[in-house]
Amino acid sequence: MTAEDRAFLEKAMEEAFGKVEDPNQVMAEAITQIKSTDRTLESITVALEVIDKCCDDVDCARNCEKLDGLQPLLDLLSSHEGPICHRALEILALLFSNNPKIQEAGDRRGALDTFVRLVKESDAGSETRSKAFRALVSLVRQMEKYEEKFLREKSGISVIVSCCDPSDLRLCEKVASFVRSLARDGRLNAEDVASIAAVIVPLLRNVGSGQIQYQETLSSCICELARAAPSACPPDLRAAAQERLEQLKTMEDPDSAERTSLEEFLTLLA
Repeated sequence: MTAEDRAFLEKAMEEAFGKVEDPNQVMAEAITQIKSTDRTLESITVALEVIDKCCDDVDCARNCEKLDGLQPLLDLLSSHEGPICHRALEILALLFSNNPKIQEAGDRRGALDTFVRLVKESDAGSETRSKAFRALVSLVRQMEKYEEKFLREKSGISVIVSCCDPSDLRLCEKVASFVRSLARDGRLNAEDVASIAAVIVPLLRNVGSGQIQYQETLSSCICELARAAPSACPPDLRAAAQERLEQLKTMEDPDSAERTSLEEFLTLLA
């Protein structure tokens, strides 16, 4: 975004929030702007930023479906690429996160199919794939029927496996966090664990190149996989965990959360 575009956006948002006190009204106007037949890239961009700011208000986020805001946002994912698609995905992820009523509305409107399609069609390492996966997780997470629908009806395991890309560690961290949650909640069977564990092996062998949070998330993820189905964890994963543990023993922080998880993982397999 150029400095001129940013100045225009800031002025438009200032005008939008300066006219009214009710954020629900502001959101409703922004939604109308997205649906307008004479919309432009600039007007859509402004509307998305206004909606994002409105979502700071919990009441606004809960009222998004009542204001007919979900479908226009989902429609943007098919009509636009690049920044607008990415911004819409970010807002949808925010709306769905820990918001059961909006998650239910998103499911009714076919959001899962849209997100799965975007993940599958986008290039490895692309921003679109990363943001689509994040939105997908926000839609189904902690909702058993939606998690099961994703896994069993939408080839969810293959989607998860495809996102374990060593070149995109931020996405890998999101995947590991989601897998950890699925395993902990009993959503994964032995076959699922075997498929996911196989693609985690190269990630674990290269985990030292990531940030501490990624290292801790990945190690706790394999712990949950081992707890769910220890016999499904391949020997290569055990070897990679042992190698990483030996590396950690030579470092200054021998009692890290990562080390604790790796030791627990090996104990579970034993």
